Amino acid sequence: MAATGNGSLLTALQAAVGRDAVLYDADELTVYEYDGALDKARPDFVVFPRTADEVADLVRVCNRYGVPFVARGAGTGLSGGAIPVKGGVLIVLTRMNRIQQVDYLNRVAVVEPGVINIAVTEEVAPDGYYYAPDPSSQKACTIGGNVAENSGGPHCLAYGVTTNHVLALDIVLPDGTPVHVGGPAPDWPGYDLTGVLTGSEGTLAIFTRAWLRLMRQPEAVRTFLA
Repeated sequence: MAATGNGSLLTALQAAVGRDAVLYDADELTVYEYDGALDKARPDFVVFPRTADEVADLVRVCNRYGVPFVARGAGTGLSGGAIPVKGGVLIVLTRMNRIQQVDYLNRVAVVEPGVINIAVTEEVAPDGYYYAPDPSSQKACTIGGNVAENSGGPHCLAYGVTTNHVLALDIVLPDGTPVHVGGPAPDWPGYDLTGVLTGSEGTLAIFTRAWLRLMRQPEAVRTFLA
């Protein structure tokens, strides 16, 4: 699909997110044809939504034009989940990078998908809390990507992987419908749709907001050698 032959699609994408948030030049697209995996595939367009409404609008545009779309975070994944193997539109969520709320009483942080993993801990550490999932790329990877891949790390041996620390999600379904799943506490009544979505690698929905479980920092740490 050549951008020059899809002027109407380009116009629709720009209308959804603004002209400055759409890439279609071949040189610019090259950066987004791979992630941390070995496979490569070049998208026809790269878009950078800033809100959940813009994500929903983009998905509806792709449906209207019959164009495939793939969500992407920081591109650090090793499974090829952010590779647009059929071209189309790559929806990059890194501009949705706000920590919207921290509720220490209930030990919950509400964040957008483009928030860097370690930024959550840096935000709450002065008050004695941290976010446990810590993949090796935590200084670069995003929460949205972590949820999509069900990422782990050294702390997962004691505290579980990402799915054990995601309480609820705002998502956009493949038809552009926004949906909220989960609740403000672990083991929320009903089907565990949050658990189903976590680790789905972008095949079921695009995540636009996550409710994360925070943990208290230990009062002291000691290392023993036996």
